[in-house]
Amino acid sequence: MVSDVFEYRRQERGPKNYIALGVAVAVLYFGWVQGWPLVAVLLSGPFLGFVLARLVMNEAEGFRLTETTLEYYHLTDQQSLDWHEINGVTIAGDSLGGATCLIHCSDGRMERLPATAQFSPERLTQEFRLRGVPVWRTQSLNQSLGDPQLQ
Repeated sequence: MVSDVFEYRRQERGPKNYIALGVAVAVLYFGWVQGWPLVAVLLSGPFLGFVLARLVMNEAEGFRLTETTLEYYHLTDQQSLDWHEINGVTIAGDSLGGATCLIHCSDGRMERLPATAQFSPERLTQEFRLRGVPVWRTQSLNQSLGDPQLQ
């Protein structure tokens, strides 16, 4: 077993949205200073509202592999599984070089692990195997394919 924590999260409160907020406020300010308040509001107002709404709602997704548990969250749904509650993991590559991951729980349910597209299937396979979880690799997570092959 590995005691290191492996974690990834993606959220709306990131550099891109804060830069967009700064640009929208700057356009609004310079338009106001130049004497075009209505044009400035009409040009940057909707964009500013959109960016502020994304920052306030802060949609987030991610996962954390710890020594004893797998924790994952998507939007408002947060789950935690002990390693002994997991029968195995199916990992497939997506068409963009990332991975998709399906967790097989001991109670028979299957959960899709969020925010795995940033990692290659090999990297996720390595992290799960280091924690003693059986990993199956497949080309697609389509349910009609049947049982994946153990690698």
